[in-house]
Amino acid sequence: MFIQFGATGPKERLGWYQVEGGSMAQACTKQEGQACVVCHVGRRSDWHDLDPTASALLTSGRRRREYGSGEVVFAQGERNDGVHCVSGGTVGIRKLDGNGNSVLLELAYPGDTIGYRSFLTDSEHKTSAEALGPTVICHIDHSTIAALLAGNPALGLRFLKRSIGELEHAHDMMFRQATLSNRHKLVHLLLVLVGRHGRRNSNGSQSIDLPVSRRDLASMVGTRHETISRIIGRLETDGVAHFSGRQVTIPSVEALAAEIDCLIPA
Repeated sequence: MFIQFGATGPKERLGWYQVEGGSMAQACTKQEGQACVVCHVGRRSDWHDLDPTASALLTSGRRRREYGSGEVVFAQGERNDGVHCVSGGTVGIRKLDGNGNSVLLELAYPGDTIGYRSFLTDSEHKTSAEALGPTVICHIDHSTIAALLAGNPALGLRFLKRSIGELEHAHDMMFRQATLSNRHKLVHLLLVLVGRHGRRNSNGSQSIDLPVSRRDLASMVGTRHETISRIIGRLETDGVAHFSGRQVTIPSVEALAAEIDCLIPA
């Protein structure tokens, strides 16, 4: 699912951090001809319970492509030509301002469908999608999606639920922007990233290979790059996180979570 930092309290999420860390970012190893309903992302995708006829239609209208780091999946302002399902890797969803400055809004993972909102509104893309590393994406063309929605109301309902979830996520972000300090917002983001990209070390600490730059971290937190650098320095001084390039080591996820576990409602 799209990365969401704030839907539940940190104490509730700790088990999820430790069990699923890193598993969603593994590369797809399936072949082009494999049906979507048996793809390795399984029930995480919007296509998991289509009937055989709809599944065959989906497979015939799907095109699988591998992307390298930094490659654009679709660009802001382009006309929508279908939807994209992330099969492997991590995708950054970005928005450009009038001066061409890029802001990273969210991350998409295997099983996520992207580009569907501009499809449903029959409009140009309001954001851009960029591969943040080796990534596999299946593109489903416009006519195939239209036919699937016409014959499968449950698929349209899933898209509706996905839209509602993203709206609730936006409300969570607005709440955090109004109530949390920049330090606490960064701590919260690190806790979510360790759930997606973390790995446990032999000494009990957790390490993250960040999929984004520090400038992107700043945009996700909603502050300036210089401010993030100062906060990182304080986290290192306090011994709760250590940064080396894009690698972050967290000695104790529980201690890091304790900074905000009373600040975000469950």
